[in-house]
Amino acid sequence: MPDSTAISIVSAPGKVLLAGGYLVLDRQYSGLVVGTSSRFFTSIAPGQRPRSITVKSPQFTDGFWSFGIKWEQGAVEIQPSSGQKENPYLEKTLCHTLTLASVLSSSFGSRIEQGLDIVIVGHNDFYSQREQLEQQHLPLTSASLSSLPNFCSTLAPIGQVHKTGLGSSAAMITSVVGALLSHFGVAELPRNRHVSEWSEQELYSARLVHNVAQFTHCLAQGKIGSGFDVSSAVFGSHSYRKFSPSVLDPLLSRAMQPDSPRLTGSDLLQALDPNQAADRWDNVVSTFDLPRGFIMMLADIDAGSSTPKLVSQVLSWRKSKPDECKQLWDEIHAHNTCIDSSLRKLCALSVQYPEVYDRTISKLAVVPADRWETEAAADDHGLSVLELGITIFKEFQNVRRNLRLMSQLAGVPIEPEEQTRLLDRCMQVPGVIMAGVPGAGGFDAIFCIVLSQPSKEAVEACWSEWKEMAVGPLLARESNGGISRMDLDDVPEFKQWLTSHVC
Repeated sequence: MPDSTAISIVSAPGKVLLAGGYLVLDRQYSGLVVGTSSRFFTSIAPGQRPRSITVKSPQFTDGFWSFGIKWEQGAVEIQPSSGQKENPYLEKTLCHTLTLASVLSSSFGSRIEQGLDIVIVGHNDFYSQREQLEQQHLPLTSASLSSLPNFCSTLAPIGQVHKTGLGSSAAMITSVVGALLSHFGVAELPRNRHVSEWSEQELYSARLVHNVAQFTHCLAQGKIGSGFDVSSAVFGSHSYRKFSPSVLDPLLSRAMQPDSPRLTGSDLLQALDPNQAADRWDNVVSTFDLPRGFIMMLADIDAGSSTPKLVSQVLSWRKSKPDECKQLWDEIHAHNTCIDSSLRKLCALSVQYPEVYDRTISKLAVVPADRWETEAAADDHGLSVLELGITIFKEFQNVRRNLRLMSQLAGVPIEPEEQTRLLDRCMQVPGVIMAGVPGAGGFDAIFCIVLSQPSKEAVEACWSEWKEMAVGPLLARESNGGISRMDLDDVPEFKQWLTSHVC
């Protein structure tokens, strides 16, 4: 393995959209997205062959790619080795990020001449580990998942892996963009710090990574989506409002035209640089943290849904019934906004009155949420904590009710009846304040927000006993960190893994 000082490593978190599913596709509305402790890691070292790139992602049975590099007329072209399977997410990200770096980095020529060796891995929670557990005759529990090695094999080719909905493609692309721009000295990214502590230079670099990752992610998908997953991979947990599509439309149109000249570094700089295009990048990021004592739990449902298909059907309904859709989305947005503001107020109270806050949360943690009004007594400032807790519970129940209505109107299973029964059962557990389907919903996953460790254990027991569907817990929790550069010693599990797999 090369000298560790020559290796550039960047990680980016996964995401969970607690509120704002479908609405985040429209700039009129915002969403509440939580970054996860599960991350993607990209390491870049000087290559073994000049003007070539090797990419290893050994979690997949076909996770190896190699490319030649051609750099002329202000653009970088990567040339896949013959016979290898296409990976548009990786190829488009490498091509356009290197093209941008070529006009920003004074060391680009010498570094690209050396070539690049890239390793990409993601935490286990991004992919279902059911097959791993079955092979080892282990039950589907958190304890079993904790016993698995980090970054273990998916036992499948990349096109057949079962994802869990944490935003693997967005986190992967963001970590690759960040690592490339760091390796060429273009980006100075923060090291494992809350967004509120980033310097101006770090914030500029993060915005540059965000803009490039949004472009390459949209290009790989062939359309402009909501962008909240890339935003979370950069900024962690926050309230999110989408950028105007017009900022990327011209660039995407040119890049997707087969006969159009290749985009140059200058083209990309004009559209993606946070300074040159500041007036056009109008996405809104408002940093957010779950209140102290709130624990996010996630579970993978062994059924699966096609998110693009769900989104397509909802947008078709919206187009055919615009007034009906607007009325419902406005109502959902009002509930989401109330949840957002109530959570922020709780965070403030936890700082202003820490003892009262902790005492009140402890009382709520032993009573089911639908009985808090009658059985969870509080006094003084604790009354404000209690009232906010009740508001969050009720408002999220209203969100779920409206999502079920949208399911009926659009003819799609956003919160299927099977999920409803499971979520209602989770809400009966003392100390559960929210339980729902994240993002686009469907049969992919569920989340719960609980107020204590005993509540967490009771919810997991509920999942393990559930017979209607196979509910598999995930280990990911809420994490307020965004994109981060790091040294190998910062992440011992990655250092150990990289040493054993690359040497």
